[in-house]
Amino acid sequence: MARADPEVAAVKKLLSLRVLAPSVALGVIAGVVLWFVGAPGWWAVATGLVAAAAIALWRGHPSLEEPIWGKLTGERGRGARDDVQVLGWAVADLRGHIQPRALERVRGVARDRLAQRGLDLDAASDRPAIEALIGRRAYATLHSDVAHMPSQAALLASLDALDRVGLPGAARH
Repeated sequence: MARADPEVAAVKKLLSLRVLAPSVALGVIAGVVLWFVGAPGWWAVATGLVAAAAIALWRGHPSLEEPIWGKLTGERGRGARDDVQVLGWAVADLRGHIQPRALERVRGVARDRLAQRGLDLDAASDRPAIEALIGRRAYATLHSDVAHMPSQAALLASLDALDRVGLPGAARH
């Protein structure tokens, strides 16, 4: 089943009884009140119509809780076209500390890179060998918790350390 266009969905919502009935009722009340206090009939009708239209548009406008477009679901494959863009927007918060999502992505890179050397990032027994390869600071950055998120500089230093490790048998530049 194909999803309806966002414009069609917005018009259907605007014309729904839940939006239209209160708007018309308030527009009629506004017009009657204006006519009752002495406004000319045409002015009261015009103002009532404008009020009804404004209220209908306000009530029919999609709220933040009801997005027009649904969120992406499902897991994207590794190396998807927007992979770098998504990671780039998810890296830092306003204070310059990295987001947990970005740290998990970097940990994934570290796990892959270290697994090719037979090391497990999460194994305590491999800690001395991993620290010898990437350094203590990079190891500590990769094991940061949510309460003490590292800075961007620490994350970049960890990525540089992982880059220096390289792949087994790969030529270094």
